[in-house]
Amino acid sequence: MKKTTLSTAFVALFVIAGYGHADSTVIGKVETNANVNRATQNQSGLLNKQDASFGSVNDSYVVGDVKTDVNIRRANQRQSGLLNRQELNAGSVRDSRVIGKVETKVRVDNASQRQSGLLNSQKANIGTVEDSNVIGAVKTNVHARNINQSQSGLLNRQKMSAGSVD
Repeated sequence: MKKTTLSTAFVALFVIAGYGHADSTVIGKVETNANVNRATQNQSGLLNKQDASFGSVNDSYVVGDVKTDVNIRRANQRQSGLLNRQELNAGSVRDSRVIGKVETKVRVDNASQRQSGLLNSQKANIGTVEDSNVIGAVKTNVHARNINQSQSGLLNRQKMSAGSVD
């Protein structure tokens, strides 16, 4: 009885402490299944931001399982200008707190990010667990055929993570 009460109190404290800061709070199970045939984002100018999240859990508190299953045929992001940011998240758990099991399964045929300009940033997270606290197991399964990042200009930054815990 004490063990159950202590576990329940810990879970309640965990959820209440993070409730005000998370985009989502889930007690139970999160399961996503995303099939994307074609997605395209284009921008030009100054201080732009592109985010594409497919079957991802971002900035959330979850007590229970998180399971993602993502199939992307083609996703493209293009930007030009100054101080722009691109981010592609597919089947990723990012900036989240999870008590339980995280499992991702991602298949990507073609994904590309292109930027030109000054001080731009690109990030691709494919089936990753990034900047998250997980109590339990993490399992990733990534099959990527073609993923491309290209940049031209000055002081740009690229990061690609696939099936990793960062």
